[in-house]
Amino acid sequence: MAVASFVLDTNITVTNTTQEVDVTVNGVLVGDWVFVNKPSHSTGIGILNVRVKSANTVSITYGNLTGSGVDPASETYSLLIIRPDQVLVSNAIF
Repeated sequence: MAVASFVLDTNITVTNTTQEVDVTVNGVLVGDWVFVNKPSHSTGIGILNVRVKSANTVSITYGNLTGSGVDPASETYSLLIIRPDQVLVSNAIF
């Protein structure tokens, strides 16, 4: 397990939809489990998914559930990274 932090200033402008934002996080690998913490509340904005898109790139999917554009403040997010050392497939460890 590891913890990383990054500053993100995103502008979720499209109403009643989702938007995926890519963030560079050095060291993450495809297959890592990631959990993000947005430190403040932004009315109408929700984090719907977070994933490792490619090596060193985390994608965060936001949902804008309002009828207008929303511009969350720039802030420092925290990311919990878990790297499984084994994968269980059909009851067999590889």
